[in-house]
Amino acid sequence: MSTSRHIDALCAAITAATLLLTVLFMNGGALGLEVLADGDAEEGYFTDNDLNAHWQELGAESIELTGDGAAASGGAYFMDGVLHIVSPGRYILTGSLAGSVTVELEEDGKVWLGLDGVTIESPDGPAVLVEQAEKVFLTLFEGTENRLASRAFTDASSGADGAVYSRDDLTVNGSGALTVESAGHGVVCNDDLVLTGGKISVTAREDGLHANDSVRICASDITVTAGDDGVTVSNEEGTGYFYMESGSLTIPACFEGVEGQQIALAGGEVDIIPTDDGLNARETWSDIAVTGGSLRVVNAQGRDADGIDSNGSIHISGGYVFISVSDSGGSAALDAGTESGGACVVSGGTVVAAGSGTMAESFDASSPQGFLTVSTRGEAGTRVELSDAEGNLLMDEEIPCAFLNLTLSCPQMTVGDTVTLSVGGAEQVLTVTNASGSGFGGMGGFFGGGGRVDGQTRPGMPQDGGTTAPEGDTGEMTPPNGNFGGMTLPEGGFDRGNRGEGRLPTGGWGNLTGDSAGDTGSSGTEENAADPGTLIMTLVSALVLAAGIAVAVKIRH
Repeated sequence: MSTSRHIDALCAAITAATLLLTVLFMNGGALGLEVLADGDAEEGYFTDNDLNAHWQELGAESIELTGDGAAASGGAYFMDGVLHIVSPGRYILTGSLAGSVTVELEEDGKVWLGLDGVTIESPDGPAVLVEQAEKVFLTLFEGTENRLASRAFTDASSGADGAVYSRDDLTVNGSGALTVESAGHGVVCNDDLVLTGGKISVTAREDGLHANDSVRICASDITVTAGDDGVTVSNEEGTGYFYMESGSLTIPACFEGVEGQQIALAGGEVDIIPTDDGLNARETWSDIAVTGGSLRVVNAQGRDADGIDSNGSIHISGGYVFISVSDSGGSAALDAGTESGGACVVSGGTVVAAGSGTMAESFDASSPQGFLTVSTRGEAGTRVELSDAEGNLLMDEEIPCAFLNLTLSCPQMTVGDTVTLSVGGAEQVLTVTNASGSGFGGMGGFFGGGGRVDGQTRPGMPQDGGTTAPEGDTGEMTPPNGNFGGMTLPEGGFDRGNRGEGRLPTGGWGNLTGDSAGDTGSSGTEENAADPGTLIMTLVSALVLAAGIAVAVKIRH
């Protein structure tokens, strides 16, 4: 056989082998073979690896911390008070260390660090520092107590100012306990910070949890005591978001509770006692969406502090929202950026919001669910009760802070309904009109309030007393390519430059459909037809939005 025939035969064999391997890898499942995946494909807010806390059975390397040293080998070594993790893989740490742990891989790769009854106290700098890795998983093993502490941060040039500091994606999972103590921030992540388990307690002089791209929580029991914000999420692209699906987040002391460019509460329990805002979304395109779970914000001392403060929009479509802020100064229970085109809409869930009358804000009159906003005085500890026309109790809450204004809404409230409101035992019969303010006798006499035109409810609104979102709003919020979805676009789409009543800011979440009052979508008539200039502006807006989404997308392997 000639040399050329040998080469041709070899090439044919290589081609056939390549084709066979391709078929096996792509269709191995169909052929009865196990198809391996890395577990971090993002189809939602949490990956399989984020939720898997039982990886220790997969050939992990054990490292014993011995106070001032560590028995390490393989992909780790100890030098000058620092345990260095330099190879991808799984590591289980035990014991205590007066020093720190640094993850610094030469190439991209994932690292699993299991804490099995570990105490790491750093005299200066982070107790755990992730300098380079594709992603790190910090797992709290079942039944263990773990502690990470940083006493000082003197090297400002490094920028690493958290007891746990990661320059890349970081996940904390498991079912054990973790205590974090820090002279700076508590847990810091330059990318995505994901918490999917464990009992976590953070005490920090500055922010408790601080991330650039996102903070995502499920099935974790988290307590944060912070000298500054409890949770902060922010980046230069304006895409930083907070998302909570289940578990609990308690912030008994902080400046602001949760601050992010977008905030979504889909489930779980959030309890915040701030000195400033409870939830704060600071951009004009920001949105705070509550679709489930419960939120409780109490602030008795703030003078210009809001329960929920969005410079963009607020949308409540499910769950239970309770807000009690001081009656002094400009403290408002609800504060949306309506002056800059934002919306404040309730379409489901139960809302009890009490605060000052000076800067009081109510829901948009076009809101699909009925609500009441009344001006009335109540001292701290005043009981507020709301009953329907048949005497069925709809709400019964004790308000911790003195107040001058109340906003109440629940699924049983429909425009035109008659309800009885009791404030401190003083009763008055009111009609649900979705107006912005009504006078009420209450404990301190009559306080007048302005009004808006009556709104209307959406057909199909649940009347069973639950907190189910209205028909057409499932409350599911899966983020395609890192952006929030699950929203119903108003007819005609978003127009960031012309956000009238009923419209939402580009990038926010909507719970209004084209049949809601205040909808400004096209009716198909000639006078509503878009002219060429409008079409051009719409195209430019779409391109800008697409560019923003592209920046936010994170490619994962």
